[in-house]
Amino acid sequence: MGQLARHRPSAAMVVATVALVVAASGTAVAATNLVSGDSLIKRNSLSGNRLRNGSVAGSKLKLSSLGTVANAAHAATADTATNASNATNATNAINATTAGSAGSAPIAKLTYVTTPFSVPGDGTPTTGTASCPSGTDVTGGGSTIDDTSNEFLAGSFPAGKTGWSAEYTDFNGGQANAIVYAICAPAAATAP
Repeated sequence: MGQLARHRPSAAMVVATVALVVAASGTAVAATNLVSGDSLIKRNSLSGNRLRNGSVAGSKLKLSSLGTVANAAHAATADTATNASNATNATNAINATTAGSAGSAPIAKLTYVTTPFSVPGDGTPTTGTASCPSGTDVTGGGSTIDDTSNEFLAGSFPAGKTGWSAEYTDFNGGQANAIVYAICAPAAATAP
């Protein structure tokens, strides 16, 4: 075997090597222009679309450079809105006083109706209804049962305009006693 021949690099190889060194050093010089002291990126070197969402806090913004937000153009008139709110509150207070002195407090005319009913223990759904007296409408209601560990309340709901119903199912094998309640108020007069 012969010794390896030592050849001089060709001119093309020298030019390519020099170009590689220049290109690599140019990138390094550009990167050093971006780095500023202990920070990673020099100030004002990134545009807004290069920032991560949520990476700029309000303390980092120069608020005076933002101007007025389009939807807040009338924020300067908020005092007027506050005054209007106060006027509305005053009107409501006058109306409440007038209603209170009308002589017929509606709460005094409520009627409470209770209707007991039995729920068989065989799993049959059973509904009880408390009916309002004539001339009154139901405004609310509820129900209760004596054994809450074996009974299932399927619903407590208005029965039309004049009553309240509750539906129970009992699985204990014995009868349970339930009560349904209706809260009734005088029916509103309607114009002919």
